[in-house]
Amino acid sequence: MAGRPPFRRGASGGGVTPQRVLIVNPFGIGDVLFTTPVIRALRQAWPQAYLAFLGNRRTEPLLRHNPHVNEVVVFEKDEFRQCWRHESPWACLRRLWAWVRELRAKRFELALDFSFNSRVGFLLWLMGIPRRVGFDYRRRGLFLTERVPLAGFDDKPVVDYYFDLLAELGITAADRHLEVVVPPELQRWAQKRLREMGIRAGEALVGLIPGGGASWGTSASLRRWHAEGFAAVAQRLKRRPGMQLLLFGDHADRELCPPIVSLVPDIHDLCDQLSLMEFVALLAQCRVVVCNDGGPLHLAVAVGTRTVSVFGPVSEQVYGPYAPDGAHRVISYDPGCRPCYQRFHLPPCPIDRECLRRITADDVARAAEELLAA
Repeated sequence: MAGRPPFRRGASGGGVTPQRVLIVNPFGIGDVLFTTPVIRALRQAWPQAYLAFLGNRRTEPLLRHNPHVNEVVVFEKDEFRQCWRHESPWACLRRLWAWVRELRAKRFELALDFSFNSRVGFLLWLMGIPRRVGFDYRRRGLFLTERVPLAGFDDKPVVDYYFDLLAELGITAADRHLEVVVPPELQRWAQKRLREMGIRAGEALVGLIPGGGASWGTSASLRRWHAEGFAAVAQRLKRRPGMQLLLFGDHADRELCPPIVSLVPDIHDLCDQLSLMEFVALLAQCRVVVCNDGGPLHLAVAVGTRTVSVFGPVSEQVYGPYAPDGAHRVISYDPGCRPCYQRFHLPPCPIDRECLRRITADDVARAAEELLAA
């Protein structure tokens, strides 16, 4: 492309160093957090590069304070879909083209595409990005210049799959911990909020999250432990001296929280009351978090809080807590068919989710108590 600055040779003499890089991950909270070690590795390899991250509006706050990211670009496909339906196709196309031109003007030299989406690849091509590296899942890598074959995330953690893309650039890293930054003003807000709830410094604080995040939509209940189990765990933990419990949930979880509150009236109910980063700030104040598999689990891991997580149809080897084993416990039960979630597909369950039904509150509470005592 005329006028585009050429790649600069790296100090080692091998390969090239792009000056402007776009990292694309339009998925949910867990997926974006799995990208943070990649971002950090890119920054360490290319300290002078301009790194931009393209994600959705819901996850944008997670990257807003990331020290390795120069810019966060929001792409909300549902907004374009609504424009198509409620305005006109031409209005939608004009708005999309204006957005593409805005990014084209930023003159990115490299895109690292985690979307598995040929339409996203097409947009990156329209932006004039000459090098586009991504996964070729179900032949969706048509518009990529370098494709890493992928059938699914099946036999190793997602973060390690993500680093397979970095290997295409000659980059690796031993440090692959998840990262989210809670700014000082939010840390102070969290401490103030706890004082207002009557929670004193030094008391053991445990968070309970009966939901699982929004990414699975209507299928979320199929990987979620029952709310009665969380209530039983809360009742058992509440008997410990100096114990304080926080109940978390977003708008989609508002039906899960009231039954728990009715059985544990002195639990601090924060369901549907917090922004994403307020939630993260309070997670960082907890000694232990009890949760299902999903975005909230990975947020707790990223802020360094110990976790007890319940896994049903999803493999903890792939989607489990990506952190040292001693700080995190996974509770699961295998009736002989788990994990059945394979290659991004969850089949119908012929045994009524026995993998989740057979998990007991005693097992979960005991794991939480062990972490509290450690």
